[in-house]
Amino acid sequence: LVSNSSRLLPASCLTILQPQNICRSSLLHTTASNASYRNTIFEDKARNKMGNVNVMPPNFLKHNEVVYPPTKPGEPERPAEVCHSRFQIKYSMKKLWFVAVMVRGMSIDEAIKQLSFYKRKGAAHVKEVLEEAQEMAVRDHNVEFKSNLWIADSFVTKGIVVKGVRKHARGRKGIIHYRYTNYYVRLREGKPPEHYYAPEKTGNELMADYIRKHRQKEIFFGL
Repeated sequence: LVSNSSRLLPASCLTILQPQNICRSSLLHTTASNASYRNTIFEDKARNKMGNVNVMPPNFLKHNEVVYPPTKPGEPERPAEVCHSRFQIKYSMKKLWFVAVMVRGMSIDEAIKQLSFYKRKGAAHVKEVLEEAQEMAVRDHNVEFKSNLWIADSFVTKGIVVKGVRKHARGRKGIIHYRYTNYYVRLREGKPPEHYYAPEKTGNELMADYIRKHRQKEIFFGL
């Protein structure tokens, strides 16, 4: 192990500690002064599978290749969409879920601002993915204004689980799991909706539903 001020890095990471590579932004979680290195060995690999497990699930990104027919006269224009993801993040899926849910329905600028001050470590990953998706929308999907986007979908899935050995007393050993997570985001052009989730019904609305439900009852085989 090699000491690096605040943490220890394995010997396999010696290549990224060279002076010519130490400032590359692609190796860092964030641009802050106390930036940490991405703790994953799968993210930059070219192979798509490790055994029977997909390292880079390809299906979600195929949404970017869909070509819709032109809208008919009088129909509203279809807003532009861009899908982006990051695979095999060395972070717990349950912890990253909180970050993914928080930014749903926000405008892109508001989401990046909130993630900049969010204390969870996974917020740095989500912020980077949003910034990359924002750049892709302008460059590849004909979005005129990069701030005219909102987050339509934001979710996580389980990635690779690597099993290791942890030593215990009296010569015993236990299994330790190193868990990885996949993050997906879909940006949509336009202003965010007022309510991303359906608001709770008021008392009058609940009463109206109750009355409507009972008035629709049918009595079978009655006189």
